[in-house]
Amino acid sequence: MQRFLTLVTITLCLPWIMGFAPISGVGRSAPGDSGLARCSLPHAEAYTLRELNPPLEVLRPIPDTLCEGELRQLPVVASDRQRPKDFVACGLYMNRTSTGSHRILDAARRLKHLGGNTLVFDAKDDGGTLTYACPRGERFSPSSTPAPIIEDLPRLVGQLQELDMHVVARVVAFKDGLMARSRPEFTLHQDWLNPAEPGVQAYLLKIIDEIAASGVDEIQLDYIRYPADRRNTTGVPGVTRPEVIADFLRRAHAITAARGVLLSMDMFGIVIWQHSADVQVVGQDIERMKPYVDIISPMLYPSHFGPGFAGSKNPADEPYRFVHEGIRRLRALVGDEVAVRPWLQAFPLRVTTGFGPAYVRAQIVAARDAGAQGWLLWSPGNHYNVSYAAMEKIAGEDFNRSRPTQAPAALEIPAPQADLPGSISQHTPLSDKDHLL
Repeated sequence: MQRFLTLVTITLCLPWIMGFAPISGVGRSAPGDSGLARCSLPHAEAYTLRELNPPLEVLRPIPDTLCEGELRQLPVVASDRQRPKDFVACGLYMNRTSTGSHRILDAARRLKHLGGNTLVFDAKDDGGTLTYACPRGERFSPSSTPAPIIEDLPRLVGQLQELDMHVVARVVAFKDGLMARSRPEFTLHQDWLNPAEPGVQAYLLKIIDEIAASGVDEIQLDYIRYPADRRNTTGVPGVTRPEVIADFLRRAHAITAARGVLLSMDMFGIVIWQHSADVQVVGQDIERMKPYVDIISPMLYPSHFGPGFAGSKNPADEPYRFVHEGIRRLRALVGDEVAVRPWLQAFPLRVTTGFGPAYVRAQIVAARDAGAQGWLLWSPGNHYNVSYAAMEKIAGEDFNRSRPTQAPAALEIPAPQADLPGSISQHTPLSDKDHLL
């Protein structure tokens, strides 16, 4: 990867350089939101206009006007990068509040210091809200595009990449309350869109294409499934739920691959056991999906396996075991075709033996030992002090140390039956929630 830092000269003619009509005479700036700042933001190191205005006030003595010919210099960053699917990505999730502020950059710096290299941010969140300005999305669902919290998506991506972050845009697919309410013809059940509806797929594919064009390294599809509604119908004669999901992934992957962007998907941890009833309900059939994704991120939160699953009284108290066994089982199913990068539990739900740095560390070590291509930490409120402490404890270890070169055989762990705890078909309270929110 090559990077360079240069200076851009900001003059009254900058809008013309950027493709707008030139300004003649004197340019005036609005209080608190200068025209100079707005024109300069795409070229500056600051993330938001609020951050850029104060430095500009120091750089210029410009009361209210900018006279023709005055020069200002601001840093400009550019980069050229492309990463393989088996890139070892170690990082964490940033919610919409963190993404819309400087906290995402602060997290990137701290993560880098501790040996991490990846940030996942919400581009389309669990409620259906788009976090960036998206004209295409507005045509489908005006209510899904309130004032964006990301002022300039390519700019955010560039700044994170300059901090050596692997930048992942999380797109929640078929769980979308805003669209379900504004376009009832697209709705399957409550807040769930119908994955087989052509209009739903067209909407999501346009968003994926737009985000891929922003420069992100990867797009991660979450809720890329049907709801856990105990049904297996699609409304399309002769077409199964797994076929619908796999075909949508095929179309999405064609878009991302053409732009050199990785495509990943989140998966129910329990789906790794591929119980047929679960597969037919949620539609996540690994064999059908794996040709169309680069990375699978199973949600191996120990707390999300029900009591009694695989003979464990409380899986939440066995972080190493369930992360390690889940990754090994998934690797046996996908071989070398797909990279495996799990989501790990960075929240204390159902843990009775003490949630702390040792708990998070056990999962990270399990992921490494099982041959995963990194790991991602999930805390819905972005409370990562415990996780940072865990990373500090293993900072001296090599995250990229040698791992198995061949996918291992599946472990002898019985697949859950419909009448056993932990199966999706049991529809436990957490079974229809991919991540804890």
